[in-house]
Amino acid sequence: MCKKVVEYIVRVVKTVVRINDCYFFWNVPEFEPERWNDGATVQECNNCYNYACNIQTNTYAQPGYASGNQASQMICQEVTDGAVSDGLKPINNLDEQCELCGHKVALAVGILYDIYPDYHWYRQDKDGTWSHKPGEGTARNTDNSEDFITDPETADRGDYSTFCGFFCVGKGEVRIDGPRINCYG
Repeated sequence: MCKKVVEYIVRVVKTVVRINDCYFFWNVPEFEPERWNDGATVQECNNCYNYACNIQTNTYAQPGYASGNQASQMICQEVTDGAVSDGLKPINNLDEQCELCGHKVALAVGILYDIYPDYHWYRQDKDGTWSHKPGEGTARNTDNSEDFITDPETADRGDYSTFCGFFCVGKGEVRIDGPRINCYG
């Protein structure tokens, strides 16, 4: 009986600490292109998955790489499975809210240059609009038509023609990594 009471108190204390941490020390990411667009290591070594998760690893992170479940094909289900194994949580639609200390991201896949299957991630920022970072390119908050992104499902995604869905990235719940140990490897 006493052990169960202690376990309950520990769970309550951990919950209170997490809520306090989220309330005072965490915010949904803001669109801060200067944090990602340095024209050097950060920009070149962090891709759309790093950007969407708001985690700079400098390893060009790949969905599932950190958890040993990397996609073998760039199709919605396999990339989703990899991301979920890294800790991302699928949600049903744009209107569904993330849990405390979480922000929304979205996934699309497509065929680049008619030959190269690829995925692309978008992130919802604090102001409610969306932004993304194409590969080694610059972070931006406009789509391929240079319009601000209010919904990545309906935005001009260019070659990323298949929309896969929305996810939540929870603070401290997602672990990502990539194959580029020294970034350029």
